[in-house]
Amino acid sequence: MWYFRRINPVQSIHRLKYITFVGAGGKTSLIEHMARGLAEAGKTVAITTTTKIYAREPYRLIDGDSRPEEWEKPFVRVGKTLQGEKLTGVNFQDIIHLGRLYDVVLIEADGAKGKPIKFPASHEPVIPPFTDWIFVIAGLDALSKKVEDAVFRWELFCEAIPMDRHSIVTPEVFSGFFSDPILLKGVDKTRFTVVLNKYDALMAPGKATGLARNLISAGTVPTVIISSTLHHSFYEITRF
Repeated sequence: MWYFRRINPVQSIHRLKYITFVGAGGKTSLIEHMARGLAEAGKTVAITTTTKIYAREPYRLIDGDSRPEEWEKPFVRVGKTLQGEKLTGVNFQDIIHLGRLYDVVLIEADGAKGKPIKFPASHEPVIPPFTDWIFVIAGLDALSKKVEDAVFRWELFCEAIPMDRHSIVTPEVFSGFFSDPILLKGVDKTRFTVVLNKYDALMAPGKATGLARNLISAGTVPTVIISSTLHHSFYEITRF
């Protein structure tokens, strides 16, 4: 039996400390949504990264001269250095330190340069081993696009599959990304949720439900959230 319900994803993490986000197609917008919701619920929140994130105010740099205990509450973005418009990644010890000062630490552990889906390089993703939960995100707007237009690091993807760069991302190809070598790489299979974002970009939004059911039926994904972070809309699909 399938169970389909509208949810507030913030409620699933408000008792956790370290939450990590990997994949593509909406990590940053989902993190920002979570941070706002947590702050509204009275939590203090630090957003940080093990890769890079945009340096939107308020942000601070964590280094030998910084005093994190004096930073803004309830919300701040944190990086190691400022590189152009982006904050660079912090180390695991920095994240632990932030966890002592803030109720919740949201960690962006992957980069995708705005693409809806990605194939990880050998060093990706950079997931803290102490993370309490992982959200694996992919953008549904990858569907029906050419591989070279939809996939970040498409060269690695085409070499691994193999597949032509001009091939179309079908639902079957899209579902194949949710495997250990790709989007589930380094993910603790007991502590993760898949998020299929941008259902509002589909001509037929019902396709998202079919994809979610197929992923769960395959046995590797226990729960799927279908979302539109643009419209702050989230639906959870599970099977009993």
